[in-house]
Amino acid sequence: MDFDRSDDYCFVCGMSNPSGLRLRPEASDGSCSFEWTPTKELQGWPGITHGGVVTALLDEAMAYASMSIGGRYATAQIAVSFHRPVRTGVPALVRAKVEESRGRRVKTSGEILQGGEVLASGSAVFIRTGG
Repeated sequence: MDFDRSDDYCFVCGMSNPSGLRLRPEASDGSCSFEWTPTKELQGWPGITHGGVVTALLDEAMAYASMSIGGRYATAQIAVSFHRPVRTGVPALVRAKVEESRGRRVKTSGEILQGGEVLASGSAVFIRTGG
């Protein structure tokens, strides 16, 4: 699905943001997934991706899953569980899906995996803001 990126400065997906991650999530039919390898520049402790970056990636994936059912959304609530460290330098799969859509509210879930193991998971509520 093609998304409006007219500003293109999003920290995660904005190609015009020189400090951003410049990722291009794929999303359709209420789900989103993308591969990503965290770099050393994104670590908290040595070799471990900063929890704020992990949260940003889950938020992005869940937002794209929401947008794939139509409209623009803003995060109203997000919760993240960190099961094991997301290692830098190791390819990761980020995926999310819409669990429920009712009126302007969309509930989503997401996870980050490395080597097939779920290392972080989250849920979020998004509110439709337009589109």
